[in-house]
Amino acid sequence: MADGAALVKQLNTLWQAVNAASTVAELARQSQTYSFAVGSAVTFYLQAEGVEVRVLHWHKPLIEVQVQLQAAFGWRVATDQDDAGVYVVARRRAVVGGLAQAVFTVTMPPNTYLLLKVTDSKLTLDNLNGTLHLPPPDADGIVYGESSTSST
Repeated sequence: MADGAALVKQLNTLWQAVNAASTVAELARQSQTYSFAVGSAVTFYLQAEGVEVRVLHWHKPLIEVQVQLQAAFGWRVATDQDDAGVYVVARRRAVVGGLAQAVFTVTMPPNTYLLLKVTDSKLTLDNLNGTLHLPPPDADGIVYGESSTSST
């Protein structure tokens, strides 16, 4: 029976360690939502490195950017808006930024011009209709894409 009690004690200790690690992870996460009222035909610009970007469309005159930061202390996020568009720049802080991860979920009107300057990132485009052309990058690493929408 002593072995059983020792095993239970070890499992309890392990469970407490898992709970503590989970609590620390939750403290290191931060979510922020930025909302921008927009008129017709604006540009959304995002510059970031090592992030996941999800783009969705809706028929509201609003661009909403939901940002989920893992190791939030490793990020600096700046936003701005003018008549031409909405701008978001996310930079990792030196040293601690290497641990940081982020997911940007951008919801925008379908007539928004999307301009992304990303490095080592993942892009998801939801609810697309039409054709998207993404040629290989040029010598400077720039991809000039084209899109056309269809009414079918």
